[in-house]
Amino acid sequence: MRQRNIVLSLAAAGPVVAVLISSCAPAPHNGTNSNLTVQCTESLTGQDVTDGGVAGTGHCTLTGGLHDSGPTTDYRTQNGTTILIRRVVTGANGTITFLITINTAGPAPWTITSGTKTYAKLHGRGHQVVDNYTGSPATFVLKGTVS
Repeated sequence: MRQRNIVLSLAAAGPVVAVLISSCAPAPHNGTNSNLTVQCTESLTGQDVTDGGVAGTGHCTLTGGLHDSGPTTDYRTQNGTTILIRRVVTGANGTITFLITINTAGPAPWTITSGTKTYAKLHGRGHQVVDNYTGSPATFVLKGTVS
């Protein structure tokens, strides 16, 4: 990925502006691992989608190694006791697709399967730590690392 250098004159603005600018920039993907938390609030379709169709839509916020937020769509496939959720989050810096594997008898690991724009070479994995699909709205939290 190409690194961008931005030079600003902050002599009159002071350190507060410099902190604000650096906290809004997307984290560089330089091969080092950074923690990531993805918090989502969604409206589900109300039916058990099993064929890869849309199961819910809503909004996600990414914090930690990445700072972005935007709309999300969940696509659900089920084969026996294994449920696959393809969660597509579109933020200002690009789109990230997470694949969450839910087994009814265990943890729900996730991986990043693709990304666009700033996230084109992003890699990541972790676990879904909150799965409140019965809530209204439903809430989900993914925790892990990205590089």
